[in-house]
Amino acid sequence: MRESLHELLDIDGRLMLTLKTLLLKPGLAAHEYQQGKRQKYTPPLRLYLVFSLLFFLLLSSFLHLYSGTEARPESTTELYSRIMFVLLPIYALYVKLLYRHSYYMACLVFAIHLHCVAYLVLLITATLETAEQRHLIFVLLQVLPAGYFVWYVLQAFKTMFQESWRNTLLKSAAIYFVYMSSLGLVFDVMLR
Repeated sequence: MRESLHELLDIDGRLMLTLKTLLLKPGLAAHEYQQGKRQKYTPPLRLYLVFSLLFFLLLSSFLHLYSGTEARPESTTELYSRIMFVLLPIYALYVKLLYRHSYYMACLVFAIHLHCVAYLVLLITATLETAEQRHLIFVLLQVLPAGYFVWYVLQAFKTMFQESWRNTLLKSAAIYFVYMSSLGLVFDVMLR
């Protein structure tokens, strides 16, 4: 069990370096991965599996707390996790379509890193939401992770694709709206 956990979490220093780079230097890990500097980072798929597993386990707990019933939110959470796993390569495809000079695999690694950070931000926001009835400050504190994520996405696109701020803003906004429309459409169809 210890070896399996070690293999899953990659506890040899690479995970901590990957997390530090991922959170403090948006887009750099994906950019370096694209340039062949892969050995110092946790493999992207393993990173995504760890982040999504933690996110959806905690999301299931939050749904159970919010519902206050004995209903099983695991089935909904399992559906969400499967949908997100399928939509991840679609997000990478949207990025590839707007950044034609890039390789699809580089866009996929970039998408994985963005989704990992998104899961972390959503966990922080969900935790603050559970406490918002206690005090107004918890509502206001939700602005911090949201602001961080906006900055993160823009900085990640800028670092990864090294275009002007104007192009970065336009392309990342276009990808955001198309991807959110796709998410809404898929969730609407699947949850009927």
